[in-house]
Amino acid sequence: MSDQNVNQLKVKSQDEFLGFLKSLSKISESAIITVDREKISTLIADDTGTLILHAELDMESGFFDTLNVPDVRKLTSVIDTVRTEDELKITVNSNNLEYRGNGMKFKYHLFDEGFLTKPSLNLGKINDFKFDVVFGIDQKQLSMIAKGSTFADQTNKIYLYTEANEDGGGNVLRAELTDKARHNTDNFTLGLGTVDFDLEPVPINYDNIRMLTCLGGAFRVSVNKEYGVVTFECRDGNTRLKYILSSLTA
Repeated sequence: MSDQNVNQLKVKSQDEFLGFLKSLSKISESAIITVDREKISTLIADDTGTLILHAELDMESGFFDTLNVPDVRKLTSVIDTVRTEDELKITVNSNNLEYRGNGMKFKYHLFDEGFLTKPSLNLGKINDFKFDVVFGIDQKQLSMIAKGSTFADQTNKIYLYTEANEDGGGNVLRAELTDKARHNTDNFTLGLGTVDFDLEPVPINYDNIRMLTCLGGAFRVSVNKEYGVVTFECRDGNTRLKYILSSLTA
């Protein structure tokens, strides 16, 4: 059977595809991946439901399908064994993904339709939100916060807020590891730069931020005060990741 008669994912960059899958595996063991002609995408949540990821990767396919992936890490591992400078073509069958080439082959079985479910989140509504403040945070700052967490190890909360700049001119955006609901808690605070907006303390689960630190790169952070929603977005080549977090109670 010729390639023209089968549905195939045409992976031009294995590194990008592997990076996409690894991002998913840090959030959830399984995933529903939607194939949409020129891209693949997914919407997944962690076990607590407080962290949701919408991920997209531009990829030529020329067909529509839904892949119910039972074990993202396992799929990542087998694709990582295939190393080719040519375009990687993965055949999408009714219940499996199949590869043949470079003297090797594999068949990865998928779950049946309906076995997995997506998070009950209206992504369109999130995208239409008017965010009150938007700022950037880079890998160096995330790494500094991670180092501070080894000192402020009695808390799992990080607060984002502004306070007046003592040197005059604007506010200072700060990230503070502490727990304002408890007394005598060690804390660590890092200044993230001078900003022109006001932000009352927004508490976030630090485990979620710790995971972002492991990914590397810089993020665009947006805060919606009314609904207590914070998004962290990054783009790397053909990959777009949007992490959606719910703020905690103080």
